[in-house]
Amino acid sequence: MSKFVEIGGLIKKGLGTDVVKKFSQEKDVLSVGYANGRASDMFDFQQFGKASEAEILTLIVKEKKSNSIFNELHSFLKLSTQNNGVIYKFETISKTSL
Repeated sequence: MSKFVEIGGLIKKGLGTDVVKKFSQEKDVLSVGYANGRASDMFDFQQFGKASEAEILTLIVKEKKSNSIFNELHSFLKLSTQNNGVIYKFETISKTSL
């Protein structure tokens, strides 16, 4: 039985579509999606006073490839050079019913 990991993030509005297009083609990504939300103090431009539009990103990936997918996502979002949000990786998901 395969083990899985969740990779998530709060990213700048408009980036989620490109992430889904790129990572939905990867065989080690079981699920990728995003939802709209708001965040404060994360981005340079606040459209709503102290908050700005954000996208809540979630990927479910195979554990054995989770580090490389995380690094690829970090690079794809240009997080080292641009203020495009934050991403994080959880520990192995302990129970699934796939």
